[in-house]
Amino acid sequence: MVNYDLVNLIVSSISTILAGVAILLYIIMWNKEKENSNYDIFDTTYLDILKTGMEYPKFRNQKYTRNYKNAFDENEMIQYELYAFICWNFCETIIDKGDKTLLETWGVVIEVEKSLHETWFNEEENKNKFKESFREKMHQFSNNR
Repeated sequence: MVNYDLVNLIVSSISTILAGVAILLYIIMWNKEKENSNYDIFDTTYLDILKTGMEYPKFRNQKYTRNYKNAFDENEMIQYELYAFICWNFCETIIDKGDKTLLETWGVVIEVEKSLHETWFNEEENKNKFKESFREKMHQFSNNR
């Protein structure tokens, strides 16, 4: 004879385990989708930054950006300062995520942006535009990668 209580217990236990596995798989898939969404957002944002750089190639040229106060006329300097601020905000967003994989992917971009816009970043009038912790990470960035 079959013990129906034992069969019900086994079926109930298997159902609970399968439900737990399904929830775990859902969480894993959700996290993967979230990561992919982050990459899509960063890709789109950086593409916009580069498109602006194509419109204003001097903003992507160290010859000009390292000496921007003398290299640009008044209107170009205002445009460049806004552009540099956008680039640095993009970098800060990546750093703020605290995601090691994201940093591995975008670290090279951060180094490029740092090399282009470090003069602007280090100007006294720009120091209060970023958290001190971010400023410290950027001063150490290339050395610690």
